[in-house]
Amino acid sequence: MSDPKQLARVLELADKALEEAALNLRSANSAVQALKQQLSQLQNYRWDYVKQAQQQAGTTLQASHYQQYHHFIAKLDAAITQHNSKLRQAEAAAEQRQGLWQQAHQRQQAIALLIDKAKRAQQSRQEQRQQRELDEFALQQFVRRR
Repeated sequence: MSDPKQLARVLELADKALEEAALNLRSANSAVQALKQQLSQLQNYRWDYVKQAQQQAGTTLQASHYQQYHHFIAKLDAAITQHNSKLRQAEAAAEQRQGLWQQAHQRQQAIALLIDKAKRAQQSRQEQRQQRELDEFALQQFVRRR
């Protein structure tokens, strides 16, 4: 079994890797939230613009203005579609980083468990050695008394 002191360094490295994975995961989740908020703003802006176009549709509206409204809404739709694509990519990246964090967490937990097992084995060996020494001492005393 490995020495717990040697494994402590490995655990330190695993802890650092876990911290880095957690930081990357938080960053990815923040990016997803920001993109969701931007997408919501784009959708709201588009909705407001459509409502404005509908309100003006009841009045006499020049063909050029109608074309401008229609063209601008098409641009907003394209921007929303593009933003949806970015959001899906960011969500995929966040899922990947979630998986990397879970792997790092499992690795760190496994190393901690290995250290605990090594410590228990070392303690058991020490207790057995102490018991042998006590048994030897008791045997020597018994032999001397006879």
